[in-house]
Amino acid sequence: MPTFIFYTLEGYAEAPDGRRVENCQLLGEACGENASDALANLLSENRWIGEHGFSVGIGEIIARELSDTKRHLL
Repeated sequence: MPTFIFYTLEGYAEAPDGRRVENCQLLGEACGENASDALANLLSENRWIGEHGFSVGIGEIIARELSDTKRHLL
């Protein structure tokens, strides 16, 4: 089953110097038969996404299928 990562353009991060930085927020990764199935799995396993105000409607979350699931520490 393919693995997808999910992110949103909502939100921001705080830089070490305290300034606000507009960026993408990585929500997580999940497996599924397709991106929609994997998103349903992600949301059911991570209720904090909706509870913390991220929009979970159609067109709000971006999915990318991973070509492999190896993790490299750099």
